[in-house]
Amino acid sequence: MRILIIGGSGLVGSPISRRFASLGWDLRVIGAEAEFPLPGVQYAQCDIRDVDSLAAQVEGCDAIVHLAAIPSTRAHANETLFEINVAGTYNVFEAAARAGVKRIVQASSINAIGGFWGNDDRQYDYFPFDEELPLHTTDAYSLSKQLVEEIAAYYWRRSGISSISFRLPAVWNDAMIESRNLSENLREDVRQLDEFRRLPVDRQQALVAAANEKALALRARHVMEYEALRQGVFEREAPQDDWLFSACFYDRFNFWTFIHTDDSTQAFEKAVTADYEGARPLFVNSDQNSLEYETEALLALFYPRVTRRSKPLLGAESPVSIVRARSLIGFEPRVRTIL
Repeated sequence: MRILIIGGSGLVGSPISRRFASLGWDLRVIGAEAEFPLPGVQYAQCDIRDVDSLAAQVEGCDAIVHLAAIPSTRAHANETLFEINVAGTYNVFEAAARAGVKRIVQASSINAIGGFWGNDDRQYDYFPFDEELPLHTTDAYSLSKQLVEEIAAYYWRRSGISSISFRLPAVWNDAMIESRNLSENLREDVRQLDEFRRLPVDRQQALVAAANEKALALRARHVMEYEALRQGVFEREAPQDDWLFSACFYDRFNFWTFIHTDDSTQAFEKAVTADYEGARPLFVNSDQNSLEYETEALLALFYPRVTRRSKPLLGAESPVSIVRARSLIGFEPRVRTIL
């Protein structure tokens, strides 16, 4: 099988490239050449904004894994982000259509639904949410991921290209977990939660409401976007070392989700080989929340107005459903927790 991996040298792409090479697949990787190139793998440079250059790389391939994108609103102006993520993805699919390639697996994001990079307080319809949840984006990155899924659907209708768009959450590997002391930090979050929940309920509600008000006021000013970050708005005005503010500003918009690179790799492998047709967005993540904490307790604190449940949430079960990924491609998370 001949596979083209676009963006095959990054956090998600590198382990996928290693895995696919180990399977003996004929592999071409577009991206910065790896520090330790894989034997038998061809590395190439290509700007995904150049469809003709892409078409030359796509020729003769059986499938494409598309990972090249600006990963957040932080490092580039919105117009640059939009051009690379959206126009670049259009070009990938167009090049595939010209070459007769009928399978693409691409990285979308959990933020296709709107969330972490957004600037409003969306109230989700239900938990655990799934691929039926309506999309509601208010930032350029999330919009770009919403649109790459639309591009995939368009090329299924137009050219019969079957695709999966993985709605990846925060992606961690072992080195990141260790270097960032993630396990220790998560344990501290659990300690803070336990202490906080010993307060009277009305006091908890008042404190969360105040922290949410601060967080949403900052989000409304697009403080995680390139221009605001250049001006240092967040650093000047965000409360420092404030556990509850951090939980309201960051964690609740991440839904306490993550995926280990071992599992993102298996997801992409299965998506390349599974039997399906159509353009399918899929959530893939651990089936447990990152804190290993009672999920209903988290939702009661941080999403008290969202009372509808699509199914009972048991223990620390993730509030993001992976039922469809399990059913369609046989995805099953192997790294469920990091504590």
